[in-house]
Amino acid sequence: MNQIELIRALPKAELHVHIEGTFEPELMFAIAQRNQIQIPYQSVEEVKHAYNFHNLQSFLGIYYAGANVLVHEQDFYDLAWAYFEKCAEDRVVHTEMFFDPQTHTERGVEFATVLAGLKRAC
Repeated sequence: MNQIELIRALPKAELHVHIEGTFEPELMFAIAQRNQIQIPYQSVEEVKHAYNFHNLQSFLGIYYAGANVLVHEQDFYDLAWAYFEKCAEDRVVHTEMFFDPQTHTERGVEFATVLAGLKRAC
């Protein structure tokens, strides 16, 4: 077993991860389309390109663009479930997941909606 295989095989912990920051471009684009919410990207490729951020502000731009598409319980479920699937693939056996409720409640999304979707995915 080489070093890469060993690292892949080892169980891992992921500490202090904000679930909104785990949004994969394909899922962000799909949820935006499902909810008919405009994002400043015309394609999945543009979203992927935006993930090449260079500073905090460019990261926050895509972070909030992604957060804005999260409206329904199913959206939060889909986001968390995609993250958990990635965790399983990477052998993450413990995660310390955070979420940003005020980002959503300020947009009129009920706290209970956010929590229900995340809890159901857990």
